[in-house]
Amino acid sequence: MIALAVAAGAAIAIALSLLRLFVGPTLYDRTLAANTIVLNAALVCAAAASAARRSDGIDAALALMFVAFVINVALLKFFRARTFQAPLAQAREGF
Repeated sequence: MIALAVAAGAAIAIALSLLRLFVGPTLYDRTLAANTIVLNAALVCAAAASAARRSDGIDAALALMFVAFVINVALLKFFRARTFQAPLAQAREGF
């Protein structure tokens, strides 16, 4: 019963994050909203698996969290450098 309440709360948080994703004024707000949606989806997946007493949903939730971490690192690198290339591979002007 508690797992279903957690899943319902996370579903409400996902709905609010979707609003921030589409209305957010900056790119950083939208990135934060997308990350929140993925992490709350992992929480819903884990809560539903716990309510159904199945362990395979927990594995899917952990995989979702790992994917969210990797995407977050990639987006932060892109926002900082404005490219996905390594610094040595970038062409420098003036040489």
